[in-house]
Amino acid sequence: MVGQEGMPAPASKPKDPKLKFTTEDDALLIELKTIRNLTWKQISDFFPGRSPGTLQVRYCTKLKAKTTVWTDDMVGDDTGASAARADLAVDEYEADRWRIISDKVGNGFSAAAYREKAKSLVQPDVAVPSTKANKATETCRQTGTRE
Repeated sequence: MVGQEGMPAPASKPKDPKLKFTTEDDALLIELKTIRNLTWKQISDFFPGRSPGTLQVRYCTKLKAKTTVWTDDMVGDDTGASAARADLAVDEYEADRWRIISDKVGNGFSAAAYREKAKSLVQPDVAVPSTKANKATETCRQTGTRE
């Protein structure tokens, strides 16, 4: 692979085993994995002194997310089912985060009480996001029922 016609030049060998990756190293790593579809062993031949595992960890933890491009297929479908699932997940997260805060602080206040306190503490031009869970809680407060 290394030295074959049409292949990029290998990266220089790091002088120190803990030497940071350069932007050129990152670009080469992305090219070899995403464009040329090489194995980690093949890629390691382009990076003297770096193991296939080191390169894989670098790619998967630091570079892969930067190279992923969102498509319409990833964020939704024609029926809107994916968008509905995403909305539900956000609503559940919103309800759970205030419950978790309430449980961790543990002084007897409900999740709704903490959410309301957070609203009162934020700057007037910054609002706590409104969700279906918040609206349900508000309805419970107005009717006198508990969450």
